[in-house]
Amino acid sequence: MKLHRINAVIARHLYESRRNFDRVVDMIWWPVLDIVMWGFFTVYLADSNRLQPTVVSCLLGGIILWGTFYSFQRDMAVGFIDELWCRNLINLFSTPLTLAEYMAGLLTVCLMKVMVGLLAASAIAWAAYSFDIVPWLPKFIPYMANLLLFALALGIAITGMIFRYTTKVQALAWGFAGLLMPVSCVMYPMSSLPRWLQGIAWAMPTAHSFEGMRGILNGKGFSMEHFWWGIGLNVVYFAVAIVFFLWIFEKARSRGLLVKQD
Repeated sequence: MKLHRINAVIARHLYESRRNFDRVVDMIWWPVLDIVMWGFFTVYLADSNRLQPTVVSCLLGGIILWGTFYSFQRDMAVGFIDELWCRNLINLFSTPLTLAEYMAGLLTVCLMKVMVGLLAASAIAWAAYSFDIVPWLPKFIPYMANLLLFALALGIAITGMIFRYTTKVQALAWGFAGLLMPVSCVMYPMSSLPRWLQGIAWAMPTAHSFEGMRGILNGKGFSMEHFWWGIGLNVVYFAVAIVFFLWIFEKARSRGLLVKQD
């Protein structure tokens, strides 16, 4: 891989983000809006003596981490959809740019966007609701890494679907993560799910990350069990996503679909 080509992909997406109001909305507005909305809800419940302070922290922490996961998965897929909307895909792959270089550049841009959204949401949570996530971050980082790895696997798989079926399936970029939210246990423990759903939740790296986060905020310490379960599941999902993406990319290229994307 050549660094200058990766930097070119990064520059292309940064220029577009800087001049596209939609990208600013996705990067900052939605994470902040989620914190404001759920923050008011937790304040209402706390003032009504329906919630303990640790539960409020778990809700706000869950929303911040879910926003990080959702934004990363969405931006990975939307970054590629941009190339289809601009009819730029054939221009990219008619150059010496390799698929690995393109994905590395897109991954770097998505990480930068996620950090901006995380900082914005954390600042609002601290200023408006006195929830400071910074002291917890060192213990949260392993769980956040698991969230981002799973988001990357989903983003790669969805991008592969878009390679094959073009913008007909572009709704997956925004909607697929939402399908996983009920079994990701973002705002409630896994034990609150029906027994048949608990088995599905146990197979989700997201559920293990949020269970681990709640354990830390509740004073139970870092859970190695949930961390290693998340790592193991991510290895499986990431490997499947890579194999699926390479297979469908080669299939699309051999059938000449790369020049027919719309």
